[in-house]
Amino acid sequence: MPQMSPRLDRRVTFERQGAGRNALNEPTGAWESLATLWAARTDLTETERAAAGQIGAVRAARFTLRRSDLALGLTAADRMKVGGHVWNITGVAARGRWVDVLAVSTGRKEEA
Repeated sequence: MPQMSPRLDRRVTFERQGAGRNALNEPTGAWESLATLWAARTDLTETERAAAGQIGAVRAARFTLRRSDLALGLTAADRMKVGGHVWNITGVAARGRWVDVLAVSTGRKEEA
């Protein structure tokens, strides 16, 4: 039986931090938008969260995107916003014509 395509029903904005470092060599640049794409969201089970080392008061999810150069170029240094919430990317994996982006969020609306 052929695998069904994921339902791409969420708008996800990917961001990358701009150049700039402080005296401790920490990034200080403003977050800049890379693109807004359609994605499907799947919340991770407790077993998947534990395997990813994400225990505690965080949400963990997999966002599935159509394969593209932009999606393949995402890294853990990037972040995304979904419905006003900030998600930190923890992993990116290509899977056929799809790209899975694993991310965690504490539920905050904006990062200071």
